[in-house]
Amino acid sequence: MSIIEIKNLKKSYGKKPVLDIEGMKIQDGDSIGIFGANGSGKSTLIKCLTGLLPYQGSIYIDGKDISKDPSPLKDVGILVEEPALYKMLTGRENIKFFCEDTAKLDLYAKILEVEDILDMKAKSYSLGMKQKLGILLACVKGKKLVILDEPFNCLDVISIDKAISLIMQCQKDGASIILTSHQLDSSQKAVDKYYLIKDTKIYLCSDEETNNQQKVYSVEFDSFDRASSAYKFLQEKDIDCELCDLSVKIRLSEGDIFTLLADLEGFSIKKFEDISNSIKEAYIAMEMKK
Repeated sequence: MSIIEIKNLKKSYGKKPVLDIEGMKIQDGDSIGIFGANGSGKSTLIKCLTGLLPYQGSIYIDGKDISKDPSPLKDVGILVEEPALYKMLTGRENIKFFCEDTAKLDLYAKILEVEDILDMKAKSYSLGMKQKLGILLACVKGKKLVILDEPFNCLDVISIDKAISLIMQCQKDGASIILTSHQLDSSQKAVDKYYLIKDTKIYLCSDEETNNQQKVYSVEFDSFDRASSAYKFLQEKDIDCELCDLSVKIRLSEGDIFTLLADLEGFSIKKFEDISNSIKEAYIAMEMKK
């Protein structure tokens, strides 16, 4: 069953079209990422989905057209831009004010490691604390659907990992997840499917883009000179490759890679990994293709 269905969605700012999406379905339990260049329409789509912007067309949440019946939105966990918190309330009081059911609050706070700020007043929060509380609030509120626009803003690397753990737990608990982010590599851990917005359209970055006949491998060397020499060696063998500082990115069929690695042993390989499923790879492939 679809938790969200979009039909003929159009949105413009003045004469400039931003979104023109013929159709899109998000199934119960899906966790999806939406990516695109700055100004591509990611946040605009999120604001349409959450009733914050008018639009043409239809958006259904839980089977109801939210332009005619916005009632499904009251149970959606939403974080758009910065969290809207009451400064004179504590974090815990803010969550209890916005959420009818807070049964998961303590568990989710523990996963996000924010137990120590829950009873502080929101006016004393740093930007990172506010962001973490906004993520926590959205996850506690959204039992069936959580929508997060750039949730990793203002967060350090460790906090991002904790936020991803919480998002994954929400999905395990039955929520569908939609998020936008510029943190492509981090977001890969949190989503099952990812979409690209480009030129007003939205495209599914499918398995065809990430796992076609060839896979993508990263081979890291112990110096730039060795990486450069390995790159030249691969070019001479007519291998599709790209030099990236100390690493060489190789596109090759799975059956041929280990023979090639044996040939590269003399160049002092430091690290080897299959990056075929990376969101960044799919994103770049789709940007070049569409």
